[in-house]
Amino acid sequence: MRFITVTSGKGGVGKSTLSANIAYLLSIFGYKVALFDADIGLANQDIILNVKSPYTLLDVLKQEVEFKDILVEVNKNLFLIPGESGEEILKYKNSEILDRFYQGLDQIGELDFLIIDTGAGIGESVQSFIKASTDTIVVTIPDPSAIMDAYSMIKYCSSVKDDVYLIVNRAKHKKEAVEVAQKLQNVASKHLKNIDVKFLGFVERSPLMEDASKRRELIVREHKGSIPAIEISNIVKKLTDNLTKDGEHIKQTPNIAIFFKRLLQQV
Repeated sequence: MRFITVTSGKGGVGKSTLSANIAYLLSIFGYKVALFDADIGLANQDIILNVKSPYTLLDVLKQEVEFKDILVEVNKNLFLIPGESGEEILKYKNSEILDRFYQGLDQIGELDFLIIDTGAGIGESVQSFIKASTDTIVVTIPDPSAIMDAYSMIKYCSSVKDDVYLIVNRAKHKKEAVEVAQKLQNVASKHLKNIDVKFLGFVERSPLMEDASKRRELIVREHKGSIPAIEISNIVKKLTDNLTKDGEHIKQTPNIAIFFKRLLQQV
């Protein structure tokens, strides 16, 4: 089982939207996935996934319900573990939250992936999840302050991890995304000797992506052939070594389709 923490140094970079789309695609490829909304105080994955959750992690911490009672089945392979968008949860210690959370995982059964959508910044709870995860993904955008914050997150990761994945979101094009990734890789290589920054992929800025978010739609589900959906699919392929749960090769999207979508300005 892989515990993947998705985080960012700065808020508003699309981390939660990417987490939801990645989790959904993994489930479509046959993997059993749980998405934990760990953005303590600002949880919103139920809104992104357009599902209703009568209970949250706060109800478990109050011992009002069991962990299994808060699980929301999105599809047969994907479960949402709702966080809490109110500040009341912040009075609980991180150790309490994590203990209840890990105890509850046993009630889900065998999982292939646990995707943990954390809050932005290097708070104590974010640090705890990074330490406990098998993989960490840092999301950034081509904005100077966001890049600096991403570096700060990578710097923290270097103290507890040997490697970290990087996703560049809302890039103008592939060239810009690669330049941002290389910049972070070069700075990390020069100043942080203990961390390997792996460029996992990028997602281009797209009105279609923004519109899907407003409509509470997953772009990889509702607009499978769009450029952003294809780029997120490429990220998931790297995470899974391009294999479905049954070991079958994930089909490649024909490049000619991408060409004509660009030509017709459909993305």
